[in-house]
Amino acid sequence: MKKFRFLALALCLCLLAQSLTLAASAEENQPTGETSAPTENPATQAVEPDFGQVCVQKGCHTIEGMVPLAGLDRKVDTAQAAFLYEVGTDTVVYSLNPDMKTAPGSLVKLVNVYIALQSCSLEDQVVTTSEIYRLPSGVLHSGLKPEEELTVEDLVYCTILSSANDAAIALAIAASGTQQAHVTKMNQWVESLGCTGTNFTNVHGLDTSECTTTARDLVKIYLAAMEDETMKTVLETRSYTKPATNKNEEVSLRTQNYMMDQGIIQDRYDDRVTSGMQSYNPVYGASVVIMAESNNMQYVGVILNAVRVTVPGKDWVVTTYGNLEEMASLLKMGFGSFKRNRILYQGQALSQFTVAGGECDAIGECTVDVDSIVPAAAQMDNLVMNFKIVDGNLTAPIRKGDKIATMQIEYHSSVMAEAEVYAMNNVQRAEGNGVTIYSATTRGQGGSSGFLSTVGTICVIGLGIAAAYLAFNAYLRNRARARRRKRRSERRRNY
Repeated sequence: MKKFRFLALALCLCLLAQSLTLAASAEENQPTGETSAPTENPATQAVEPDFGQVCVQKGCHTIEGMVPLAGLDRKVDTAQAAFLYEVGTDTVVYSLNPDMKTAPGSLVKLVNVYIALQSCSLEDQVVTTSEIYRLPSGVLHSGLKPEEELTVEDLVYCTILSSANDAAIALAIAASGTQQAHVTKMNQWVESLGCTGTNFTNVHGLDTSECTTTARDLVKIYLAAMEDETMKTVLETRSYTKPATNKNEEVSLRTQNYMMDQGIIQDRYDDRVTSGMQSYNPVYGASVVIMAESNNMQYVGVILNAVRVTVPGKDWVVTTYGNLEEMASLLKMGFGSFKRNRILYQGQALSQFTVAGGECDAIGECTVDVDSIVPAAAQMDNLVMNFKIVDGNLTAPIRKGDKIATMQIEYHSSVMAEAEVYAMNNVQRAEGNGVTIYSATTRGQGGSSGFLSTVGTICVIGLGIAAAYLAFNAYLRNRARARRRKRRSERRRNY
């Protein structure tokens, strides 16, 4: 009898322990929004980027990507900044100091010409003023003279092909009235593109101590400029004949971007380069921006402020251009070490997801096609898919087409794509068994709760059995005491 009493007491103690444990577990796993004492300083906790921002902060699948596919190691010799961006897949393949402010040099003229073309037609007539002479000695010019009559088209090609500073001044005045008014328009436009590191102080890029841009900003500027058909044609032009004017004879112009014209320096020519412009400043160095196409890929590349090497005492004899050689290295890497692949397909089944209380798993699918640049030797097995369940847990019922997760595809340390995941099938509630089915996500968040609930159920059943036994035992003891009292009473009457 005492053994059974001890068993009942033990079961009661187990139930009490279960209750206390469940209460502690509930406090630890309370949902977001409820207050509890923090376990560590929130300032030291890493904040996971929201969906759509992972590719920016941890990846390459957007022009804003901070982790290029080719990594962050220096892959150019002397450039202060570099950027290689694949247009069709929105992939940053390589970047070096992409947001560092540097001097743009003559690349300022790209924006000058674009702004001028928004308010002028190529056929518009221009008469130059004496302001075209207000330039430092020795800088590039096209020999314009005051009161020279020519067209906007002539000024545009002088500015882009010859990087002529006198033409840049004349074009700005023709388009905006004054150079400063033109600079204001230039800055307003690049700001509208999201170029936060760019600020222009003149229309030509000379004296650029306060004139800044970044490699990432220049890619944005170049892509926006190429959307204008006239600008695109100008940047793709290799030669132009400036007709005779009232002050000058006919002049033949050739692009100074030697990567797209083999008529000047053949060993720097690359037939994949379709457009671009280069710049050189003896103080800040050599820069270039280009577009190149091959193997179903289209790159915009930027090199800023590389070191140019000349023969001592002969500054006009160049042994290393710097910007052209380093751009060639980027293109060799981009076209030789990478390829374009489809990494997600519309309707592609991605994974199975356990559903709490469901009669089956949910199958997740992608609803968009996603292309990316990937390493040439990479296979799909090299890419890692990570999923994040909506609200942390899936509960039946789920309808086909419901959003059930988000995903990201990673290669090494770079996130290559993000996508939403939708259910391919309906998941009904499981009926008739009265048992709660926990998903893998739920178990991951509160792994001990299922075990504790089972132990609690066993304790309750055991306690019920013990209580029934004790009640029955008390009944039997009461009957025994009643019989003993009856016998004693009968013995008294017999005496």
